[in-house]
Amino acid sequence: MRRFKPSRRSLLTAVAAGAVTAAAGLAGPGAAASHAAARPVVAPPPGRPKPVIFVVGDSTSSAYQHSERPRTGWGQALPLLLGPQAAVFDYAWSGASSKSFADAGLLHEVLEMLRPGDYLLISFGHNDEKVQDPARGTDPQTTFKEYLQKYIGGAAERGAQPVLVTPVERRRFSALGVAQDSHGPYPEAVRALAAATGTPLVDLTASSKDLWQQLGAEGTKSHFLYAAPGQYPQYPEGVADNTHFQAEGALAVARLVARELQAHQTVPPGYFQYLDAGLDALNGIHWPSERPVDKPLVLEVGAGSAFATVQAAVDAVPAGSTRRTQIRIAPGTYRGTVRVPANKPRISFIGLGEKPQDVVLVYNNASGTAKPDGTGTFGTGGSASVRIDGPDFTASNLTFSNDFDEGANQDMRNRQAVALFLTGDRAVLRNIRCLGNQDTLLVDSPTRGVQSRFFFSDCYVEGDVDFIFGRGTAVFSGCEIRSLDRGSDTNNGYVSAGSLNTQLKHGYLFTGCRFVSDAASGSVHLGRPWHPSGDVDAIAQVLVRDSWLGAHISSAPWTDMSGFSWQEARFHELNNNGPGSRITATRPQLDPALAREFTLEEYLRGADGWAPQLAGTRADSTQEMAGTAAAAGTVTR
Repeated sequence: MRRFKPSRRSLLTAVAAGAVTAAAGLAGPGAAASHAAARPVVAPPPGRPKPVIFVVGDSTSSAYQHSERPRTGWGQALPLLLGPQAAVFDYAWSGASSKSFADAGLLHEVLEMLRPGDYLLISFGHNDEKVQDPARGTDPQTTFKEYLQKYIGGAAERGAQPVLVTPVERRRFSALGVAQDSHGPYPEAVRALAAATGTPLVDLTASSKDLWQQLGAEGTKSHFLYAAPGQYPQYPEGVADNTHFQAEGALAVARLVARELQAHQTVPPGYFQYLDAGLDALNGIHWPSERPVDKPLVLEVGAGSAFATVQAAVDAVPAGSTRRTQIRIAPGTYRGTVRVPANKPRISFIGLGEKPQDVVLVYNNASGTAKPDGTGTFGTGGSASVRIDGPDFTASNLTFSNDFDEGANQDMRNRQAVALFLTGDRAVLRNIRCLGNQDTLLVDSPTRGVQSRFFFSDCYVEGDVDFIFGRGTAVFSGCEIRSLDRGSDTNNGYVSAGSLNTQLKHGYLFTGCRFVSDAASGSVHLGRPWHPSGDVDAIAQVLVRDSWLGAHISSAPWTDMSGFSWQEARFHELNNNGPGSRITATRPQLDPALAREFTLEEYLRGADGWAPQLAGTRADSTQEMAGTAAAAGTVTR
């Protein structure tokens, strides 16, 4: 049966006249009129290419960051059910009530994002019940409805469709195994308001209670946040939570929401194309490094800004911060070294130019460069123009460079010169350039046997000798790998020099990449095994798959290093093409039966389930809306 849905104009008229308040049994016409006067009708803003389903609510619907995986809100799981016609933006706030969400200004931010044709799913109740807390508690017959009315009217004013969602039931059973009500009069208050205003309703209280009854007291544990000690690294002591969900439960609740939206024709047919699909919730849901409601600290670098150098901005970041810091860098060349220490996680370098070439972080130390204090030379690691030890680092749209002049320093013995040195786990680099000669990019980890993971997407890396090296786990997806021409007819260098500890399975993966060069045909090797200080446990692992190899790649692409045979390393190719690609006895191919163990997902997942490749995909419920309050933080200019 299709529910009656009033026109947006009739909703606006009702709000302005106070009819909604009167019909819902609220404070009366005078109070309704004052609300309407404080919230004038505004012209709907321009539309967007496809509708967005916004989710506002509390911890049961909110997105959770990677550090809390597998805890999941149903709004976070909702994108897995959608087809390409719409997107989901989960702006729910853990701990929020209808009152605290609005009073904190978050409702205003969401309303500013809404466009005609969007949807606003409104799901509160869990924390409105906490009447002893004046910041959150509401009365179900008065203030609860008054606040919900602000969401309904605000969405309608902007040409969006509000949808009321009753609160999902907790895991609560009687001694006889009967699922119990846990929200008192709040679900009925939502139902009454939906009926009085003609707002579409998803009765999640009723449908979730039915589902919990079907699953039973034991069966529901697989849906709620129950985990044994050690099952997930995020919960080393285990967890037993009867309110919040793990991935499977969040997906099940999202299905309940989607089925009602579809059954009541609140959304057009075909929106939810994967309602009945067999989905891998744990590996399909995206856990971001932070949620949309967690506003970043924004530091501006450049002429006329508070910070003239990137290092000065890094120094201003509080140690141990759990908040993302965006260091936004104006176009220009910034000469000097940059160091991000291990106690400063979640820092982002964002180039503000039109292309990565517009923002350049560069210096020219080499391994053999003497330190200014006379205590020796910098060494390879110390030569880095930029070193990142803090975890959860991101960079986009800029260039890291070391412009040490090898030709002018022929008498220097150690001319390795690092542009970028990474050790902090879970770094994501998109659309960046990394420039140098020998040892351009060092992907490492804090100590031997410890895994640090790095994801390079649509990047450009150039150099000549061992220009991607170290013991880290690094995935290069859709990148251009350029070998510089050293002028030799036979040997123009080596792309990689991995040194992965033998205890670890995944080293370097190049997938969907292009290996290019102007060097002579057959004069560049894909890699050689680096054993730092003769470490016999450093057994390189490199896989080049589904990539294009230029003619410069040698027909025998792997070679020995410092007395260690390449044949003892873990070097493989799979499904490559291009003039430098062929299958010979000296080019080991990965067994197709093992291909699933060496995918991008497997390299990055680790014990904590990291999946940065899902950001920006259909699975992502936290994509920022351009030009909205969601992208705004506390700005220091």
